[in-house]
Amino acid sequence: MGDESFYYRLVVAYDGTRFHGWQENAEVRTVQGELRNAATVLSENLAIVEGSSRTDTGVHALGHLVRVQLDRNHEPEELQKSLQGITPDDIEIVSCERTSAEWHPRFNAVAKRYLYRIWNGPRKSLFDGETSWWIRADLDVEAMHEAGQSLVGRHDFASFRTRSKDEPEDTVRTIHELKVHSRGQHILIQVVGDGFLYRMVRNITGTLVDVGRGQISGDQIPRILEATDRREAGITAPSEGLFLVEVSTDSDRALHCTETDPFLGR
Repeated sequence: MGDESFYYRLVVAYDGTRFHGWQENAEVRTVQGELRNAATVLSENLAIVEGSSRTDTGVHALGHLVRVQLDRNHEPEELQKSLQGITPDDIEIVSCERTSAEWHPRFNAVAKRYLYRIWNGPRKSLFDGETSWWIRADLDVEAMHEAGQSLVGRHDFASFRTRSKDEPEDTVRTIHELKVHSRGQHILIQVVGDGFLYRMVRNITGTLVDVGRGQISGDQIPRILEATDRREAGITAPSEGLFLVEVSTDSDRALHCTETDPFLGR
């Protein structure tokens, strides 16, 4: 980088269908890689792009926090427009503002909200195939919601994580809220927490779907938690229904589940 650096805080949305996740990898297409390539066009040297979450292959985002470090000074509004013009169509630069070297989207994150979308109907949705999990059998939404309340609070979530070589040994996390509700044929699972283990939301979703199918009793969830054994929980939900909705780096701004579908805006 040059002698002086300029830092920008972005909110980025993307359709993860054709990305191999967030984290840059020279061999495959990633969101971080595309953003760095675009930002480097606007910098004298290689731009540095850092994100709040390492979303997996096929996972989407509506509000991924990103810090971009450039060695050229840009007005935030113009940088937003320029980046939007350079990035591919499956990335949206939602907002851009100045920030500092002290602020980091990952290390300063205090809460995240995820959404999982299920299309629950006898026929596959014509338009939602890449943004929801199609389940033909009727699901008991009330039973799924009630079972999910056993996960709220501070627990060891080892039973709901898929092991990864980069995964920390500490598996204790706090879920602040969990809500399961329906909108037409969509079933929406929202989870707010202070942090999430690898595939934790997808494993929670799969387990709650097993509850909704009647394959697991809701009152088994505390026992599954206590087991700290991934084999005791349910299936892993596919990636296409998962969205990172928003990230907070402000301890005074609590995140909450909503009554709407953030993807559809209603």
